[in-house]
Amino acid sequence: MSAYGQDAEDIYNIDILGSSVADSVKALARQTGHTVMFQSDDVNNVETQPLVGRYTLKQALQLLLKGTPLSGSLIGRNFIAIVRNEPEASENDTMNNKSTKRGIIAGIITAMFGASDVANAQSDISTKVIEEVIVTAQKHSENLQDVPIAITAFSGEQLDSFGANSTQDLQYSTPGLVFSNSSATAQPYLRGVGTRISLNGLEPSIATYVDNRYVGHATATIFDFADVERIEILKGPQGTLYGRNATGGAIRVITKSVTNELGGEVTAGIGNYNHRRLSGTVNVPFTEDFAARFSGLVKRRDGYADNLSPDGTPELDDQDLEAYRAKFRWDATERVAANLSLSYSKFDDTAGNDQVDLSPPGLNAGIAVGGISGSAKNPDAVATSVDKNNKGEDFSAELKFDVDFDNFDLVSISTFTDFDLMFVSDGEGTSSAVIDGFLSDSYRSYSQEFQLISDRGESYEWQLGTYLYQSDTNFETIIDATDTGAPSLISVGKQSTKTNAYAFFGQVKWDIYDNWALTLGGRWSYEKKEVSGRASTTIATTVTPGLPFDEDATFDEFTPSAVLQYEFEDALVYLKYARGFKSGGFNYPAAGKTILDPEILDMLELGFKGEYFAKQLRLNTSLYYYDYKDLQVARASSQTGVNTTENAADSTILGFDLDLTWLATNSLTVISGLNILDTEYKNYGDASAQVFNASLSGNPNQPGISSVPFDASGHSLLRAPDWSAFVSLQYDFRVGHAAVPAVLTYSYKDDYDFDFIADPSSKSLRQSAYGLLNARVSYQPDYADWEVALWINNLQDKLYFSDRSANAAGIRGSFGAPRTFGVNFTYNF
Repeated sequence: MSAYGQDAEDIYNIDILGSSVADSVKALARQTGHTVMFQSDDVNNVETQPLVGRYTLKQALQLLLKGTPLSGSLIGRNFIAIVRNEPEASENDTMNNKSTKRGIIAGIITAMFGASDVANAQSDISTKVIEEVIVTAQKHSENLQDVPIAITAFSGEQLDSFGANSTQDLQYSTPGLVFSNSSATAQPYLRGVGTRISLNGLEPSIATYVDNRYVGHATATIFDFADVERIEILKGPQGTLYGRNATGGAIRVITKSVTNELGGEVTAGIGNYNHRRLSGTVNVPFTEDFAARFSGLVKRRDGYADNLSPDGTPELDDQDLEAYRAKFRWDATERVAANLSLSYSKFDDTAGNDQVDLSPPGLNAGIAVGGISGSAKNPDAVATSVDKNNKGEDFSAELKFDVDFDNFDLVSISTFTDFDLMFVSDGEGTSSAVIDGFLSDSYRSYSQEFQLISDRGESYEWQLGTYLYQSDTNFETIIDATDTGAPSLISVGKQSTKTNAYAFFGQVKWDIYDNWALTLGGRWSYEKKEVSGRASTTIATTVTPGLPFDEDATFDEFTPSAVLQYEFEDALVYLKYARGFKSGGFNYPAAGKTILDPEILDMLELGFKGEYFAKQLRLNTSLYYYDYKDLQVARASSQTGVNTTENAADSTILGFDLDLTWLATNSLTVISGLNILDTEYKNYGDASAQVFNASLSGNPNQPGISSVPFDASGHSLLRAPDWSAFVSLQYDFRVGHAAVPAVLTYSYKDDYDFDFIADPSSKSLRQSAYGLLNARVSYQPDYADWEVALWINNLQDKLYFSDRSANAAGIRGSFGAPRTFGVNFTYNF
């Protein structure tokens, strides 16, 4: 193993100004969490060049000390030794001299702190500070603390320690984020903003990106993480730089980049429910100018719930997925770089399909016709006659060119997505076939973006861009309602939607006076949607009237933004205005229903970001107000009486966010977050609520549900808990010659409603407040390239639901994950 050891292969964000070697290596130690030791005589009168970028410790030391008579190496996990070369000696003597000096330094450390626990020296003398977080929320790399946007950002390693394995898991480390799902359909809500039903013709209100590729389809936005560099969750409307469908914010998944180092890692894991995981990454520099990175993930798990019905799938909510990625980087010239990313994934399982009846006893239509169900208090058993899995395949590609001109960069980004899915849904949560759905969904998209990004000027910086997006989706729902006397299978119809959208955007920042800066931006978006509805070609009966059906609609909007900010020495205060635009569209089925208008959200935000106590404490807060117009709300249609989405309400949202990172000691790190919401629908007198027929008719035995008029004015927004919080405690123990970091993570959400409750019989549409506790302990030997980690999620085995929904049959829900635990072994090479 190299003298640099395993830790030297970690990549750090380095920002060091040219100065004396002593100051530069001290800055390097602070930014990488190490302790540096050197002899003063060796470094006197030696200067270094600036060093800014992302490097391993080995690369940083080599570049920082290049051209100096010094060299550096890592002793153990925590100590950097700087020694002077001896040019007058022979090569062997030089090596001996350097080795002797390193040995002397190591001996001093050992003598002072003990051979069995050398790295504990850091607890007493370390200059450890909070590491900088570099984000690309504004299309170029910046320190998180310099960006006037409310952002929650975590590294891939932090997500592992929190027990967050997928996009849906982000809700437990991001207060204010509620990420529900109905079978394979994602329903993310951020700060109270989201979309419940976004099938063919509609998109979510929270935009999801993988690197620079927009994932514009709800069923494609739930996926597991593999080889992830970091996650950025941008809160509030991102109408200028991201445009359409980022009304409530954006979730950005940034995968690890190709590097010039040969290496990689392999992780194998096992756990309860027969959990098995295998992932691996290898980075290969083929030449000085061309390198590649390959990664893969395979996960298997038995179902969380057994099926009480012999007619359906034996187990529900299992997992069977594979995901692969290949990334290539070519430095064509000193000024031109090309990056290509190719990804493929597939799954064949019943994840999210563990539906159970939540209706009052006997009032579910499936129970009334002789079906059975599991218990709302027992997540280990459900009952369904559905015998098919969810099956999906996803291929995507991204090609990015970066061209460096003298005063600006030209960036071209081309993306492609090909996604196919067949998924099932037990609509009433019983073994009866009343509303059992079989859904087919396909999504193809292409995008092209050009950006001009200026270099940092004396008092300004700017960027301009244009964006083109095209998508083609096809969707059909087939219903099995044979237990109601209907034909064996019926179709709601085949529907396809084509979207063509383009936009022009720009942003400029001026340093207007001393520490004051003003940023102005704007984006003009245009899109056309064409929808086509047809009767099924495979099912004899199509129940949707008005087919064939063809319609189109166009939408355009200008979304401006303005930020006034003031920078202190270690803090930033900003006042921001921004507008978000969620495009209009069509329901499924669209025939006979009104075209939806866009949602518009205007935000005012006062934000503060600061670092204190020699960068031992980072505190970011934001106070915001939303004026939210023309919400696309799922409700009973005034035209057809069936569930649909319509522009039905305005609302206001007042909220507060807090993110904190605190190095309480050199061994204890605290990361926490808080979100407080005060939300209210305005002028929403024509809403609807789901009430059981037994309550409406007075007949206590009449099953099923009907939609009734409901005045939701003054009601809190759905899926918007009044407050939510997150805290993670990491304590770094030492056991012999090994680091043993232990992480305890707790996430809490206050109660919230999945739908309006107009009668006590429907109270199960409310999710009670709950908290989840996760834990992880790792063993990392100082002089080895492996580690082992024990983990447990939902340690207290709390019972909660990831979704609750009402329809004509009754109320059903899908359980959240129970207690899971396991062990992972990782080898780095």
